[in-house]
Amino acid sequence: MAWSDTGDFTSGQILTAAAMDKVREAMFFGQATFTNEAARDTAFANPGALAPITLQEGMRAYLTAPTVPAATGVTTAVPTGITTIYNGTNWPCITEIGASSATDASTTSGSFVTTLTGDTTAVSVTLVTGTTAIVSHGNFGSNTTNTNIQTFSVSGATTIAALDANGVYMGLANANMTSHRYQVVTGLTAGTNTFTLNYRTTGGTATFAERWLVVKGIA
Repeated sequence: MAWSDTGDFTSGQILTAAAMDKVREAMFFGQATFTNEAARDTAFANPGALAPITLQEGMRAYLTAPTVPAATGVTTAVPTGITTIYNGTNWPCITEIGASSATDASTTSGSFVTTLTGDTTAVSVTLVTGTTAIVSHGNFGSNTTNTNIQTFSVSGATTIAALDANGVYMGLANANMTSHRYQVVTGLTAGTNTFTLNYRTTGGTATFAERWLVVKGIA
Protein backbone atom coordinates (compact mmCIF):
# COMPACT_ATOMS: atom_id res chain seq x y z
CA MET A 1 0.00 0.00 0.00
CA ALA A 2 1.50 3.33 -1.06
CA TRP A 3 1.85 6.35 1.18
CA SER A 4 -0.91 8.93 0.73
CA ASP A 5 -1.53 12.39 2.16
CA THR A 6 -3.87 12.38 5.14
CA GLY A 7 -5.02 15.93 4.40
CA ASP A 8 -5.57 18.65 6.98
CA PHE A 9 -7.48 18.01 10.20
CA THR A 10 -9.70 20.64 11.77
CA SER A 11 -10.33 21.40 15.42
CA GLY A 12 -13.04 19.14 16.84
CA GLN A 13 -13.00 16.80 13.85
CA ILE A 14 -13.81 13.15 14.59
CA LEU A 15 -11.09 10.98 13.09
CA THR A 16 -12.36 8.02 11.15
CA ALA A 17 -10.71 4.63 10.89
CA ALA A 18 -9.75 5.43 7.30
CA ALA A 19 -8.06 8.67 8.38
CA MET A 20 -6.13 6.92 11.13
CA ASP A 21 -5.07 4.20 8.66
CA LYS A 22 -3.53 6.95 6.52
CA VAL A 23 -1.66 8.31 9.54
CA ARG A 24 -0.37 4.82 10.29
CA GLU A 25 0.73 4.32 6.66
CA ALA A 26 2.60 7.65 6.73
CA MET A 27 4.42 6.59 9.92
CA PHE A 28 5.41 3.20 8.48
CA PHE A 29 6.44 4.28 5.00
CA GLY A 30 8.06 7.59 5.93
CA GLN A 31 8.26 8.87 2.35
CA ALA A 32 5.85 10.21 -0.22
CA THR A 33 5.27 8.39 -3.51
CA PHE A 34 5.09 10.16 -6.87
CA THR A 35 5.08 9.05 -10.49
CA ASN A 36 8.20 10.95 -11.58
CA GLU A 37 10.44 13.91 -10.87
CA ALA A 38 8.01 16.44 -12.32
CA ALA A 39 5.14 15.23 -10.15
CA ARG A 40 7.34 15.34 -7.05
CA ASP A 41 8.70 18.80 -7.79
CA THR A 42 5.25 20.18 -8.61
CA ALA A 43 3.82 18.88 -5.33
CA PHE A 44 6.59 20.38 -3.19
CA ALA A 45 6.54 23.65 -5.16
CA ASN A 46 2.84 24.12 -4.37
CA PRO A 47 2.48 25.00 -0.66
CA GLY A 48 -1.21 24.23 -0.73
CA ALA A 49 -0.81 20.73 -2.09
CA LEU A 50 1.08 19.34 0.88
CA ALA A 51 0.30 21.94 3.54
CA PRO A 52 1.34 22.13 6.31
CA ILE A 53 4.32 20.08 5.01
CA THR A 54 7.16 22.19 3.54
CA LEU A 55 10.22 20.97 1.68
CA GLN A 56 13.13 20.37 4.06
CA GLU A 57 16.53 18.72 3.88
CA GLY A 58 16.33 14.98 4.55
CA MET A 59 12.87 14.43 3.06
CA ARG A 60 12.54 11.32 0.90
CA ALA A 61 10.38 10.67 -2.13
CA TYR A 62 9.85 7.40 -3.98
CA LEU A 63 9.36 7.64 -7.76
CA THR A 64 7.45 4.81 -9.43
CA ALA A 65 8.35 5.79 -13.03
CA PRO A 66 11.32 8.18 -12.98
CA THR A 67 12.66 9.75 -16.19
CA VAL A 68 16.20 9.41 -14.76
CA PRO A 69 18.17 7.11 -14.09
CA ALA A 70 19.37 5.18 -17.12
CA ALA A 71 22.18 2.82 -18.08
CA THR A 72 23.92 1.33 -21.12
CA GLY A 73 25.66 -2.02 -21.44
CA VAL A 74 24.96 -5.59 -22.48
CA THR A 75 23.11 -5.95 -19.16
CA THR A 76 21.59 -3.04 -17.24
CA ALA A 77 20.06 -2.80 -13.78
CA VAL A 78 17.70 0.17 -13.66
CA PRO A 79 14.90 -0.35 -11.10
CA THR A 80 11.40 0.64 -12.14
CA GLY A 81 11.17 2.69 -8.94
CA ILE A 82 13.85 4.65 -7.07
CA THR A 83 14.24 6.49 -3.78
CA THR A 84 15.40 10.09 -3.84
CA ILE A 85 16.38 12.29 -0.91
CA TYR A 86 16.39 16.08 -0.72
CA ASN A 87 19.81 17.45 0.29
CA GLY A 88 18.79 21.09 0.51
CA THR A 89 19.59 21.71 -3.17
CA ASN A 90 18.46 18.78 -5.30
CA TRP A 91 17.17 15.20 -5.12
CA PRO A 92 20.02 12.63 -5.44
CA CYS A 93 19.07 9.07 -6.35
CA ILE A 94 20.10 6.86 -3.43
CA THR A 95 19.04 3.66 -5.21
CA GLU A 96 21.94 1.78 -6.81
CA ILE A 97 21.99 1.77 -10.62
CA GLY A 98 24.16 -0.71 -12.52
CA ALA A 99 25.41 -1.86 -15.91
CA SER A 100 27.70 -4.65 -17.08
CA SER A 101 29.01 -6.66 -20.01
CA ALA A 102 30.16 -10.27 -20.15
CA THR A 103 31.27 -10.02 -23.77
CA ASP A 104 34.94 -10.86 -24.40
CA ALA A 105 36.57 -7.73 -25.81
CA SER A 106 40.01 -6.16 -25.98
CA THR A 107 42.10 -3.07 -26.65
CA THR A 108 45.71 -2.26 -27.55
CA SER A 109 45.19 1.45 -26.91
CA GLY A 110 47.54 3.23 -24.53
CA SER A 111 44.96 6.02 -24.14
CA PHE A 112 41.60 5.52 -22.49
CA VAL A 113 38.72 4.31 -24.69
CA THR A 114 35.08 3.74 -23.76
CA THR A 115 34.43 0.85 -26.17
CA LEU A 116 36.48 -2.22 -27.04
CA THR A 117 37.18 -4.39 -30.04
CA GLY A 118 34.46 -7.01 -29.88
CA ASP A 119 32.06 -4.92 -27.80
CA THR A 120 31.06 -1.49 -29.09
CA THR A 121 28.52 -0.83 -26.31
CA ALA A 122 29.82 1.49 -23.60
CA VAL A 123 29.09 0.53 -19.98
CA SER A 124 27.58 3.59 -18.31
CA VAL A 125 25.19 4.72 -15.58
CA THR A 126 23.23 7.99 -15.52
CA LEU A 127 21.55 9.30 -12.37
CA VAL A 128 21.01 12.42 -10.30
CA THR A 129 23.71 12.96 -7.68
CA GLY A 130 24.62 15.56 -5.12
CA THR A 131 28.27 16.61 -4.89
CA THR A 132 29.26 13.07 -3.89
CA ALA A 133 28.57 9.56 -5.20
CA ILE A 134 29.63 6.00 -4.46
CA VAL A 135 31.15 4.26 -7.49
CA SER A 136 31.85 0.53 -7.63
CA HIS A 137 33.50 -0.96 -10.72
CA GLY A 138 35.56 -3.96 -11.68
CA ASN A 139 36.46 -6.51 -14.32
CA PHE A 140 37.76 -9.99 -15.05
CA GLY A 141 40.55 -9.87 -17.59
CA SER A 142 44.09 -10.63 -18.73
CA ASN A 143 46.98 -9.06 -20.64
CA THR A 144 49.50 -10.65 -22.97
CA THR A 145 52.51 -8.79 -21.56
CA ASN A 146 51.64 -5.77 -19.41
CA THR A 147 48.87 -4.12 -17.37
CA ASN A 148 45.16 -3.49 -17.91
CA ILE A 149 43.70 -0.32 -16.42
CA GLN A 150 39.95 0.24 -16.10
CA THR A 151 38.60 3.52 -14.75
CA PHE A 152 35.60 5.83 -15.32
CA SER A 153 34.85 9.29 -16.66
CA VAL A 154 31.98 11.59 -15.69
CA SER A 155 29.92 13.79 -18.01
CA GLY A 156 26.73 15.81 -17.76
CA ALA A 157 26.53 18.28 -14.89
CA THR A 158 30.14 17.31 -14.07
CA THR A 159 33.14 16.76 -16.33
CA ILE A 160 35.82 14.39 -14.98
CA ALA A 161 38.30 12.80 -17.37
CA ALA A 162 39.27 9.14 -17.13
CA LEU A 163 42.16 8.93 -14.64
CA ASP A 164 44.56 6.17 -13.65
CA ALA A 165 44.07 7.34 -10.05
CA ASN A 166 40.46 6.09 -10.12
CA GLY A 167 41.34 2.84 -11.84
CA VAL A 168 41.62 -0.85 -11.12
CA TYR A 169 44.70 -2.70 -12.40
CA MET A 170 45.49 -6.20 -13.65
CA GLY A 171 49.25 -6.63 -13.94
CA LEU A 172 49.98 -10.36 -14.30
CA ALA A 173 50.91 -11.23 -17.89
CA ASN A 174 48.81 -14.04 -19.40
CA ALA A 175 46.96 -14.58 -16.10
CA ASN A 176 43.22 -14.12 -15.65
CA MET A 177 42.43 -11.90 -12.68
CA THR A 178 39.45 -10.18 -11.07
CA SER A 179 39.94 -6.55 -10.03
CA HIS A 180 37.42 -4.42 -8.17
CA ARG A 181 37.23 -0.99 -6.56
CA TYR A 182 34.63 0.70 -4.33
CA GLN A 183 35.17 4.40 -3.74
CA VAL A 184 33.56 7.67 -2.70
CA VAL A 185 33.81 10.25 -5.49
CA THR A 186 33.68 13.89 -4.36
CA GLY A 187 33.75 17.22 -6.17
CA LEU A 188 30.77 16.49 -8.41
CA THR A 189 28.42 19.20 -9.62
CA ALA A 190 24.94 18.36 -8.30
CA GLY A 191 22.61 17.29 -11.10
CA THR A 192 22.32 14.56 -13.71
CA ASN A 193 25.70 12.85 -14.14
CA THR A 194 26.78 9.99 -16.41
CA PHE A 195 29.56 7.63 -15.28
CA THR A 196 31.21 5.65 -18.10
CA LEU A 197 33.84 2.91 -17.92
CA ASN A 198 37.14 3.57 -19.73
CA TYR A 199 39.97 1.15 -20.55
CA ARG A 200 43.61 1.22 -21.61
CA THR A 201 46.74 -0.94 -21.60
CA THR A 202 50.35 -0.15 -20.68
CA GLY A 203 51.40 -2.51 -23.45
CA GLY A 204 50.31 -5.68 -25.17
CA THR A 205 46.67 -6.65 -25.67
CA ALA A 206 44.33 -6.03 -22.76
CA THR A 207 41.39 -8.45 -22.71
CA PHE A 208 38.29 -7.88 -20.61
CA ALA A 209 35.95 -10.85 -20.23
CA GLU A 210 33.57 -9.14 -17.80
CA ARG A 211 33.10 -5.50 -16.75
CA TRP A 212 30.69 -3.95 -14.30
CA LEU A 213 29.74 -0.54 -12.89
CA VAL A 214 27.37 0.41 -10.03
CA VAL A 215 26.70 3.99 -8.91
CA LYS A 216 24.69 5.44 -6.04
CA GLY A 217 24.14 9.10 -5.21
CA ILE A 218 24.88 10.52 -1.78
CA ALA A 219 22.81 13.37 -0.43
